Amino acid sequence: MSTEGRSRTADIMSIYVPAFFIFLGMGIVSPILAIYAETFNVTYALVSLAISMYAIGRFIADVPVGVLADRYGRKSLMIGGTIILAVCSYLNATAVEFWQFLAYRLLEGIGAAMWITSRQALLADILKPEERGRVLSYFSSFMLIGSAAGPTVGGLVAQTWNIRAPFYIYTAVSIISLVLTVAFIHDTKITHTVHSSGGSPFSMAATKKILSKTNFIMASVATFTMFFLMAGIRDMIIPLYAANVVNLDEASIGYILSFATVINLLLTIPIGYMIDSQGRKSVILKSLFVTSGACLVFSFTNSFWTMAVAAIILGVGTSGAQQAPQAMATDVTIDDPHGLAMGLYRVFGDIGFILGPTILGFIADHFGLTVPFYFMTALLFINALLVLKVATETYASKWVKK
Repeated sequence: MSTEGRSRTADIMSIYVPAFFIFLGMGIVSPILAIYAETFNVTYALVSLAISMYAIGRFIADVPVGVLADRYGRKSLMIGGTIILAVCSYLNATAVEFWQFLAYRLLEGIGAAMWITSRQALLADILKPEERGRVLSYFSSFMLIGSAAGPTVGGLVAQTWNIRAPFYIYTAVSIISLVLTVAFIHDTKITHTVHSSGGSPFSMAATKKILSKTNFIMASVATFTMFFLMAGIRDMIIPLYAANVVNLDEASIGYILSFATVINLLLTIPIGYMIDSQGRKSVILKSLFVTSGACLVFSFTNSFWTMAVAAIILGVGTSGAQQAPQAMATDVTIDDPHGLAMGLYRVFGDIGFILGPTILGFIADHFGLTVPFYFMTALLFINALLVLKVATETYASKWVKK
């Protein structure tokens, strides 16, 4: 897929629809992951490890996958990653020991890294600065449609059949994504000089160059904080708090998570235009401040409806949380190897994904399920102040002379 050969239909079938099915599957298992881990009779800290193992797998694979994508192309990595996701989601449902569940989650994380890092490298290849926020928002919209439907479907499936059933549904939708990827994805021409000259797509010099860019670091730190939030608060603390403090069932927990995702879906395309017109930094700041407020509100919830209100505020805050930092990171690494840059960028997010459940699980074990919300409020607020003081704007169309 080249920039010149793109069309709206090609974008939909190759970029957007496979993302919908992958994130539908992830959303289906999200409301039951922590509760499923509890069925092995382990502590909250070990429950958090089940969530973190997925991120550890991604962390291990992010940079190697980016380098391989620069060397061998994006499509083969996407195909391999989707196969691993399908197989591991099936194996998760069959686990009889907690260590087996952890092992399958680790392999699932490696598959996810293969899929998402190579896909983000593909997007870096084909998107122009003036469309980057908008198209990333379209991409996020399809992911969010899947994510919005997923928790509700997963909660209902678990309630109707059993706690393992959502994993089988995840397997089925992963297979659909695999078929679409094979049929519609085409590799881009890798034009960076290091590739065309036959040299290695990885070097310490290239890595140091990317990591020396202040705006790349600021975008990556914002992504770290948001992944910390999504894995620690959204995927673990909110379901556990809802089940153990507010006494909600799986279906109700699925509805609450879907409220946040539906708000994301409604706002993500308008915010995509804001990212291109008003700038990346502006949206990152708004996202961090509003999300900080949402976490504080969660600490005061005591019913389904108060949790729903907090989830809606969370949805508003996180609507630009992925595409704005990614647009900033891509802006400043456009002349660097895209696979390597996106691999490094994702490492920050996956460190957050690992540490979020681990740290918040430890806090919950020792101080209760409310205190993690206070911790997350402070972390988001500090990150917002850091971006405010250190980051500079990388692109805003309002600055561009017409």
